[in-house]
Amino acid sequence: MFIAISRIRALTHHEAAGGVLLMIAAAFALVLDNSPLDWLYDGLLSTPVIVQIGALAIDKPLLLWVNDGLMAVFFFLVGLEIKRELLEGRLSTWQEASLPAVVENEK
Repeated sequence: MFIAISRIRALTHHEAAGGVLLMIAAAFALVLDNSPLDWLYDGLLSTPVIVQIGALAIDKPLLLWVNDGLMAVFFFLVGLEIKRELLEGRLSTWQEASLPAVVENEK
């Protein structure tokens, strides 16, 4: 029991954990949408989600919340990662950033 918990904790702290989880979720969605249970997937995406503050209400299906909101957050995080690489990482110097474009693969 404790070994499984420590392995899950180590996996969640791994750098690639988010990408692996995203790939598993995408594969599951593809399988579900192309199976006889596709009505379940379509029902989930068409579920209405309402955010209301006083008289102001935003009423959209879940699919539009994902497209409008979560994709904006995703690309914001990608932009932050690119900025970090440009300022501190492997793309911080012109020589390192241009190296893959000018060096041929030698085998």
